[in-house]
Amino acid sequence: MAAFPRPSLALEAPARAAGSAVAIQWLALPGAEQGLRWRLQRWGSLLPALCRPHRMRLGASAHFATRTTPTAELQRRFDELFDLRRPAACRTPYPFLYTQGVIDLLQARIFAALGADRRCLWLLRHRSRVLVPDPALLGRVVQDIDCSLARAVRVGPGEVLALLNTEIADPGGRVLASVEDAYLVHGLTMADAGQAEEDDLLRRSVSRMRRHTREIADGAEARRERMLYCSAATARRFARLAGGSPQSPYPSPGLRDGSGTRYREAPLAPMLLRHLLARELAEWGLDPRRLEIVFVAPAAAGQMLRLRQEGSRFELVDRHDRLLAFGRI
Repeated sequence: MAAFPRPSLALEAPARAAGSAVAIQWLALPGAEQGLRWRLQRWGSLLPALCRPHRMRLGASAHFATRTTPTAELQRRFDELFDLRRPAACRTPYPFLYTQGVIDLLQARIFAALGADRRCLWLLRHRSRVLVPDPALLGRVVQDIDCSLARAVRVGPGEVLALLNTEIADPGGRVLASVEDAYLVHGLTMADAGQAEEDDLLRRSVSRMRRHTREIADGAEARRERMLYCSAATARRFARLAGGSPQSPYPSPGLRDGSGTRYREAPLAPMLLRHLLARELAEWGLDPRRLEIVFVAPAAAGQMLRLRQEGSRFELVDRHDRLLAFGRI
């Protein structure tokens, strides 16, 4: 798939707005460590969608930015959640997006402006590039976060792929990280889906992602493997830090594993899996500052998952070897 166009973050908000095809809206948003204020902001963006028809108004403004500063308390809570040990000599490059909670607020604003119900979204693909040598900077410095809708492409009857770009920069304009999230928006009317652009190459690429099967062979000499467990309590703690409501690409309620067993727990948020996989890859001595993940199927909380890695490729499978996610660094 071709690289998505990336907006550049200007130093001054008025100049940025004047030169942008879509007017940018600068917002004052709380960080996730501010608890109630952050939750009220998030629900303020999500609740209106429950009271109106699900749709995609592609002419609406969908470009927001904010300035935020991660706190030491926020980094401590991330470290505790993912069981990170940081002795003075530790040089493990954990590429965590400590401001994921703010990014989630900006993305929620975009989908609210478009009229989309976030219950009808599935994060298909996530790409992140940490552009500073020390990823820990993402947990310490003042950050300008710019989030916009780059493209909306029809990929099926009543289904659109919304490509969101997020750029993280310091106040001097140095880009610290860039994030590209591709969301499938399903359940749209034919009229709404028809507003999106047509791109046959992208549509076929999405189809291949959804039909992808396991590629890392059992018994491969260069393969590494680790068992992972994520409880429902961990999922709730991550949601309080970073949002990312658990989502499912399937309209039917409940979640079944490869054997047809129905789980009572909700599916895990894709960004929780992203951070969990980034932690494991970093602790294997790899450098996941360039990370691409495709989420194929939902993973339920409370089950044992298996991460398999070979070279630059990795796969996440459930206990029945059903592929849940794959990617590369």
